[in-house]
Amino acid sequence: MRLINIFFFLIVFGTLRVEAQTVNMGDSDFPENSPADCNVFGTAGQNFADPGGEAGDYPANYNETMVFCPDLTTGTKMSIQFGINAGSVFDVDGSDSIYVYDGPSTASPLLGVHNSVTDPNGFTYQASWNNPSGCLTVVFISDGANEGAGWFGNVQCGNQYQPFEAHMQAFVNGLGSDALNPVDTGFVDVCFGDSILFVATPIFPYSQQSTGFGYSQDINSDIDFQWDVTDGNTYPNNDSIWITPPSQSGFLVDLKITDQFPQNERVRSKIRVSLTPSFIGTGPLQDSVCLGENTTLIGGVTPQDTVGVDIPPGSFQLGGNFAGLTYLPDGSGQQYQAPITIGGFPAGATIQSAQDLNQVCLTMEHSYAGDLEIWLQCPNGTTVALVNSYSPGAIPGGSSGGGTYLGDPIDDFGGGGPGEGWEYCFSSVFNDIGPMTQNWGNTVPAPNFGNNGPSVDPSNTYQPETSFAGFAGCPVNGNWTIFVQDNLSVDDGYIFEWGLFFDGSYFPGLGSYQTSADTSWWNNDPTIISTQNDTLIVVQPNTVGSYSYVFNVMDNYGCPYDTTVSFTVVAGPEIFSDTVACNLEFQVSETVSFSGGVWSSLDTTIGFSNENIINPLISSSMAGDYQVIFTDNECNVTDTANISFPPYLYLSMPDTVVCENSGYEIVPEVTTSPYNDGYQTQISYLWSDGTTNPTLVSDQAWSYVLEVSNQCDTVLGNFTILPIPDIVNDTAICNYTYQVSGLNAPNGGTWSSTSPEISISGDPVNPTVTTSVGGVYDLTFSDPICLYDQLIYVDFPPNYTVVA
Repeated sequence: MRLINIFFFLIVFGTLRVEAQTVNMGDSDFPENSPADCNVFGTAGQNFADPGGEAGDYPANYNETMVFCPDLTTGTKMSIQFGINAGSVFDVDGSDSIYVYDGPSTASPLLGVHNSVTDPNGFTYQASWNNPSGCLTVVFISDGANEGAGWFGNVQCGNQYQPFEAHMQAFVNGLGSDALNPVDTGFVDVCFGDSILFVATPIFPYSQQSTGFGYSQDINSDIDFQWDVTDGNTYPNNDSIWITPPSQSGFLVDLKITDQFPQNERVRSKIRVSLTPSFIGTGPLQDSVCLGENTTLIGGVTPQDTVGVDIPPGSFQLGGNFAGLTYLPDGSGQQYQAPITIGGFPAGATIQSAQDLNQVCLTMEHSYAGDLEIWLQCPNGTTVALVNSYSPGAIPGGSSGGGTYLGDPIDDFGGGGPGEGWEYCFSSVFNDIGPMTQNWGNTVPAPNFGNNGPSVDPSNTYQPETSFAGFAGCPVNGNWTIFVQDNLSVDDGYIFEWGLFFDGSYFPGLGSYQTSADTSWWNNDPTIISTQNDTLIVVQPNTVGSYSYVFNVMDNYGCPYDTTVSFTVVAGPEIFSDTVACNLEFQVSETVSFSGGVWSSLDTTIGFSNENIINPLISSSMAGDYQVIFTDNECNVTDTANISFPPYLYLSMPDTVVCENSGYEIVPEVTTSPYNDGYQTQISYLWSDGTTNPTLVSDQAWSYVLEVSNQCDTVLGNFTILPIPDIVNDTAICNYTYQVSGLNAPNGGTWSSTSPEISISGDPVNPTVTTSVGGVYDLTFSDPICLYDQLIYVDFPPNYTVVA
């Protein structure tokens, strides 16, 4: 329950009947020099009667004027009330009239002319705020045709609510002049991260401080400031607050200013936060550029310029709560109304169901529920009844609530001021109880002003008399008006405020806004070769690698944004250097190319495992020298390299028996696999004795090894020069036995002798030679390979016998 504390207010209705001094029309009046004491005048109920007095009819042919002025030290405005209920009388023939003037004489503005034909239920006036005297002048004129019973009404005075003007100002980052455009209710446009100092600057033209009368409206002590901002934060009760928008969107700033009466006024402004532009269309025409080439960068921001920057729309997030301050004074059968203008929803938005209008809430007090009717009208004129507690009245039917209170009212004849307002809410979908007129017993005590009398419990949400579904088809945008009809004059009532709450999910936001790019430019760079006063520039980078340029935008809120446009500057391709490859294959590696390329060769002998990959396997069907070509996809630049595929080698050594000291020349036969025309073979020779000639001449017995090689292949061959045996003569051999020893004959061989006395036995190479007859004998060793015979002579001295 929301409570509103009340200080003082003159109201003209009451239910208690207290006897008081009665003033008849024609009695001494209360001019400015002899005003009425507002502390007592008219405070006890009806006190103003027609010329015939309270008990008699008024006379014919009557014409009289009375002035009622307040003692400004005790009250600022006079009010007058004529009614027909509960102790009031109002019966003035249609041929007679009561004239009421807003001031101390008939020269003052005429407020109206009345009788029982023009106003069968009576009428009420209060001196206006354009009337600083606070006086009302009453003229009554009757003719001689017909007369009525007259009137018995009320005239009183007191301190009425003092209208004031609600204003606010906004200062971006606390600096400069008021940024709201238009003033008070306009927009303040800021960059994200800015803070805004909002300052309430109300004007109180009728305050005690301004006029010397009435009540105090001191901004430092008597005024409350309620700031409601749609950023989700809570703000203090100060005449100034700081707001730092938490996101790049729109925010509503609602300020409710309440004086001690309590009279309130509301002013609402809007914050628009600059929106970060999308630079998705800004950039180079090419992601990569070849070194030495030009490219174009795009950074346009206007329809007439190169497209490039797009600024998305922003929206005001609100969630559907619209509330407006409305003072609806009590009356006698009169209708009071107050519109709230709803705007900013999508054009054509309409109410579709009872839930779209979540609830309607009124903060009010009233001392007699039995005469009250309240209904709501949407912009197309459709109405839905909220409370129907009187019959007959404006709404057919009606169930009287009798003397049940609403809120915590001051229950008197008026002049005691409003009591305490309680907030009552109505909903067709979120209600937790039926209509108020079916639940008059659902009460709680009114403890402060109502002497604990029963008052309708405000903790429930009530069902309206008819469903909000009746608003289906109503436009959301437009004037929504609350109507109140108080059908009896002698009760006290006051409506402080009312509000509409739309469904936040049905209406996601309040309008939208769009920032725009005001100026744009590129940061200086020596590689820009076109003029920089356009958003499309031509650049020629001079280094390889990633290159960046900065594009700037200043929007119409004065907020700067920039983006970095980058692309890659690439050189031509790099492939392997001229090389030698073995086995007729070469695996390419470490090729450098920004976006790949294509391999090719002018010789059909060359093949590629995949000519479209940067490191293929290159093969050849024949040895030789070949050129391969790589063409870069990015820059269409070619690079070439030569590959030498050496042939395979084949070696054949001579098939000849050669013995030492023969002077034989070893001539090997070296051949290769096929190779293409023009290929220059590179074959090297290395003999095991260190000789590097293709042939070798040697008399020395040895097993010679030849190594033949090129860049890829090596083959080996062996050739042996056989040794000749070396036999030593042994000319003196005793005992007729010669044992050959130490003969090295790798080729083998045989011993022979021409003498039959010689016997050769044992090892063929190192045999035992014997004889039985001394003498000198020939021995011959024959080498079967080298076809070499060596002759030696062996002396076998005879054996002698010694005779003693």
